[in-house]
Formats: sequence, C-alpha cells, structure tokens
Amino acid sequence: MRITFSLFMIFLCNMLFAQTINKDTVLLRSENIYFDFGKDNIRPSEENKLIFLAASLREKFDGYIQLTAHTDSIGTLNNNYSLSERRGNAVIHYLMQQRIAPFSFVTRYDGEMIPIASNDTKEGRQKNRRVEISIYKIDTHEIATPAPINTSVEKPKEEINSPKENTLNFTFIIQDETTNEPIPNAYIKAFHSDEKMMTNQGTWNGKIELQTENTYTFGFYAKGYFHNTENLIIDDYSPKTLTINLKPIKKGNKLAIKDLYFYSGRTKLLPKSLPELERLKENVLLNPNVVFEVGGHINFPSSYSKHVPKLIEKLSVRRAEAIYKYLIDNGVNPKQLTFKGYSNKEMINPHAITKEEMEPNRRVELKVIGYLKE
Repeated sequence: MRITFSLFMIFLCNMLFAQTINKDTVLLRSENIYFDFGKDNIRPSEENKLIFLAASLREKFDGYIQLTAHTDSIGTLNNNYSLSERRGNAVIHYLMQQRIAPFSFVTRYDGEMIPIASNDTKEGRQKNRRVEISIYKIDTHEIATPAPINTSVEKPKEEINSPKENTLNFTFIIQDETTNEPIPNAYIKAFHSDEKMMTNQGTWNGKIELQTENTYTFGFYAKGYFHNTENLIIDDYSPKTLTINLKPIKKGNKLAIKDLYFYSGRTKLLPKSLPELERLKENVLLNPNVVFEVGGHINFPSSYSKHVPKLIEKLSVRRAEAIYKYLIDNGVNPKQLTFKGYSNKEMINPHAITKEEMEPNRRVELKVIGYLKE
C-alpha cells in the first residue's frame, strides 16, 4: 500500500521517540471542538468556543497550544489520519484568524487510534470526532544553582553560629548498581557548575544553599561507570540523604540517556537538552579507552503497522547521528564513538497503547561495544 506524504508527517508527529515538551509547563485549560461526520469545517456551534479561547490568549500569553485531532472509525485508516490532520489544521487556521501566532501551536494527528467512546453507537462516534485543545503556560522560574562549597576558607563566627535558613544538610551515597558497594572515586556536579564535589569513599556530606520549591539537577560520575542524573525538588530544610546507583561500564551494558528533547519529527534538539548533553560528554571523556555506540530507538507499536515507513525508520538513525556529532564536535575522540538506528526493533513495550507505555520506547542509548587498544 502506498503511503502518502501526509501520512508520513502524521506518523512523525505521533510515533517517534521525541520526548514531549510539556515537562516544565502548567495546564491552564482545555476544550474539545467537535465535527460532523466526514467533515473538517468548523461548526457554527463550535465557533464561540474558539473565539472565547482566542480572546483569553491575546494578552500576555507565555506558553503554547497543543492540538490533538481525532476521527471515528468509519473509513480507512489512511483516510482517517488525513481527516484528523485537516481538522487540526482547520482549528489552527481559525485561531490564526483570531490573531493567535502560528508558532504557538504543537500539533498531533491520531486519526481513529485513540477513541474516548465506543464507535458502535452514533453518540460515541460523535464524541470521537474531535480536536482536543490544551492551553499550557511555560513555567519560567529559573533553576537555582547550589552555592560553591569552599572548606578552605574560615567563615566568621557569627555566620557559623547563625546558619542561613536556606542551608540544607545533604548526604549523597554513590554506589555500584550491581554490588551496592560504594564507589571510592565518585564525584558530583551541580547544574551549571564546573566544581566537582568529591566523595569520601563514595559518600559526600555537606551544606548547600537551596531554595524550597525549586528544582535542582545533579550529575553523578565515576570512572568506569555510566553517569546518572537526578532532578531534586526541595520541599523543606530537614537533612536529606540520597543514594545514587551507577551502572558499571562493561561490554554490552547500556544507558538510556535522560532529559533529551527533540523537536517533533526532527533531528534538532531543544535547548533544554544541552545540560544532559554536557553531562554525557563528560561521561565519555572520563572513560577515554571505551568505545560507545549511540543508538536511536522509536516508538512504533505493531498495532499500528507491521511495516515501519522508511522515513520514520531513518529518523532513528539521524537522531543517533545528531548525538554522535555533538560529542565529536565538542572534543570526544571519534575513535570512541559510532552510531546506529534501531527503528522499532528493540522497543521496551512492543504492544504499547498508553502514553506511559510508549514513552520508554522513545529513547537514545549509550552502549559499550569495545575498548581502544593501548
């Protein structure tokens, strides 16, 4: 069966391993726009919803609009994907006529694949003929950086006797994932900081200035191990202990890289991916005799099709290549790296249906494939 270009783009928006970009957002409101059977024009009865939405967004809107378009199950799979795309575009066009900027939209077209009611009844099919609109506000708070720790400078007595309210006693324990033994050479780096917090036989104790209700990112490293990243939300100033497991670097072991975000259907990384790319680079540079493979994986469950479109299959290669090129361009020895796209051949959940099941299938992995000769 011949697959049209439109269907390619639909699959790209829906099935790829690009991670969603709503991690740092707040849902403001949602609305459903319903359509007549087989139609993609906006009903007069639905226009008021869109006019009201547009009016509420014109003033000081700092966010984006996510549109997810659907159909009932009558008709072919291909035609319903195309119809859902036309319905989503109709809503976008209407909102743009109401002076909503085109760059505010994130779109997805699901055709008949995600019904919210039974398609066996007239009422159920009507509920499924919809475009879901979700309005998100971007959380613009800055991620605070822990204060540098300098034990060589003697602090004034009054400061020692009167600690700041935002000082937190922290203990990090870094251990081997397989043996649970402490890792003596482990160290910690805070988000946006080049300072290493060295452990003593795998344990670090100290005070860090932190603000409550903020998110802090820490990277954990040790030679001979894959790095780990933790995003911590500080809710109070009681002493905290965190145990971190690191996976040994040995042939065949893999690491699914956290916090990588691609633009939908593209190989370009979102700016928020940069901190994790830097941590990944440091991990590779810390192990200069190891050869790694960067592997790209996509979500394309067998319930959709037995044959992955070539355009989508190639994207898993190109996304792995994007990570590979970043590392090479930033000082990693080219002899240490190779890349490969696995398409949907190694999905963690091969029969994924829900978003939670699909998410682990969309990933980039670092795999140990050998060692450089001395």
